Order: sequence, then structure tokens, then C-alpha cells
Amino acid sequence: MDNLSIRDEIEELLKSLKSHEHLVERNKNVWRPVIKNIEEKFIQKQHYTNSLHWGWQRLRDPQYLFRLVDVPNNYIKYFVTDDRVWFIVEDYRDKMWLYEGDPNFISKNVIPELMHLREYYLVSKKYEWLLCVNHHNIVFGSGQVIVNKMKTFEGQNSEEII
Repeated sequence: MDNLSIRDEIEELLKSLKSHEHLVERNKNVWRPVIKNIEEKFIQKQHYTNSLHWGWQRLRDPQYLFRLVDVPNNYIKYFVTDDRVWFIVEDYRDKMWLYEGDPNFISKNVIPELMHLREYYLVSKKYEWLLCVNHHNIVFGSGQVIVNKMKTFEGQNSEEII
């Protein structure tokens, strides 16, 4: 196993948890149209080669961001209520891996166990919202649904925001 590969980490973790039904890697036939839809809906492309790599710097409006006092995955349940989402992780050399899964399983059982996790995205399968956590643990949202949830959370939990 390449000890730097987030994909290998996730694969080993899922084997140990015996929980492949909660998180499934999607192949390139699914990957291409999903990433294209996400980029068209949520990312301001300044050049045709732009991708999701550091996409949080080019999110479309409406967008919102904040930093939380605790690790962001502990708060995902407040923002993501969908049963299944796209989960995109950035690997070394800016490679993105696409998974489909249960956001509660992802936030409780996957994210905390990954040593090499940098940026990751949770995206509505209907492309209504995008939530990103970058390597600085700043939470970014794009899409009115997620922006509203983030603003409501901030208003009701100001002590949780740095």
C-alpha cells in the first residue's frame, strides 16, 4: 500500500469495518459526469484546466464559510441531512477520488480515521449544495440550502465558531 494514498487508506479502512455498503468508490464512468456537474454548478472556472483542486477558492455564490472550534466532521450532521451524498477526497498530486455514501458514516467512521486527508467535499446527489473542508479546517458551503443551514447554525451556536 502506498502510505500516502488516501484512496488506499479508505480501502483498507472499509475492509476493516466490513462496511462497503455505507461508502462505495465510483469508477471513472461515473466520476467524469459527476465531477463535471459539480464544477459547472459550484466552481467558477477561470481557466479550462481548473478543477476541484483548491475549488474552495473559486466557489460560486451563494457561498459561506467559517471555522469551527472542534474538528469539522463533528458538525456535518447539522448541515447535511441527505441519506446519500457524493464524497470527494483529494489525494496527492491533486488527484480526486469519488465515493458515494452515507454522510453520517463518512463523518463518524471515515474522516476521523484518515491520516492523509486534506481537502474533502460532500455534495448533494441532486447538486443542490456543496460542503468543503479544506486543509486549514475551514468549512465552505455553496448553494442556498447549505448556506442557509450554515447561517442558522452560526446564529444559534456562535460559541462553536472561531
